[in-house]
Amino acid sequence: MKQTKHPYQTRIDPLWIIFGSLGIVIVPFFIWASYARIDQISHARGQVIAAAKTQEIQSAIDGVVEKIFVREGDHVKKDDHLIVLEKSQAQAAYEDSKAKVAALKAALGRLKAEVYEKPLVFDDSLKEYPEFVENQKALFQRRQRALNDDITALNESLALAKEELSLNLPLLKSGDIGATEIIRLKRQIADLKGKISNTRNKYFQDSQAEMTKAEEELSTKKQELVNRTITLERTTISSPMNAVVKNILVTTQGARVRPGDVIMELVPSGDELIIEAKISPSDISFVKRDQPAAVKLDAYDYSIYGIFHGTVKYISPDALVEQSQEGEKYYFRVLITMKQIELLAKNDRTIELTPGMTAQVDIITGNRSVLTYLSKPIIKTFSEALHER
Repeated sequence: MKQTKHPYQTRIDPLWIIFGSLGIVIVPFFIWASYARIDQISHARGQVIAAAKTQEIQSAIDGVVEKIFVREGDHVKKDDHLIVLEKSQAQAAYEDSKAKVAALKAALGRLKAEVYEKPLVFDDSLKEYPEFVENQKALFQRRQRALNDDITALNESLALAKEELSLNLPLLKSGDIGATEIIRLKRQIADLKGKISNTRNKYFQDSQAEMTKAEEELSTKKQELVNRTITLERTTISSPMNAVVKNILVTTQGARVRPGDVIMELVPSGDELIIEAKISPSDISFVKRDQPAAVKLDAYDYSIYGIFHGTVKYISPDALVEQSQEGEKYYFRVLITMKQIELLAKNDRTIELTPGMTAQVDIITGNRSVLTYLSKPIIKTFSEALHER
């Protein structure tokens, strides 16, 4: 049967179909690529460090290790004991100084009572040394009795001399005795009065001199006691902060340590923990302060716990160098602070950061369009190709 052709039927070229299809796909793609933005990221490895530096614990005195209370990795609180040094000598020296100070205080209590003629009053700290107080009380009483006995004897002699004078005065008038005898008796009375006064004055002067000497000696002994107290306290080495024991350098009981020797290292805990990242010199020109950073802690799977956010807070002003298997490697030190609220709870679990944890750090240095990103290799190739050497 013979086919008839429709007079208006036209044949469409397949190439137009292909180009049309590509246009439908490519044109919207280019429009999207012109407006869609992607982040520019500088990648680096990082490590959790304490904002405060590692604390070296040193011995302040010469001593022998008696006991070690901690092991590496232990968490310690402020004032927890770390190490105790043998303290028998320091304790004996302290007790000796303390006793000498107490003895001088007791003596001063007696001397002040003698000088100022007041009742005996002793320092409350002497309750630990009742024997010193009793000795000074007994000495005070003996000295008072001796003084009173001397004064009493002199007063009795004075009374007799006065009585003798009164008996001889009538005889002088009658001419039975001469004036010389009366003068002698009056001189004797004056001498006795002088002896009474001198006895009292000597008692007070001796007490005053002894008190001055005791006060000077007490000042010296108090300073000696302070020094020996410090030495005794330093036999117990305590943690100055909440921390984690990082490295114990003296591990043997009986080991001798000298002033300035490092005994162990502590890493502060409870303070702000930050990420220390090492940025390549090729990327450092893009990294600025306050740029956001995404942190993936190796200890916490980011597919489960997600990404932690931080902010660039410090960039070293110059490149640093470290030794690696490939030789010297240059880097810039960058510090990133973490958002503390994210560390409190993540998937119903508190995130515990420990100094030394490693992490992948992605610092967002900017953004650009997808079209720019895709065209960059082409532009770079043409730019390099269109140059003649």
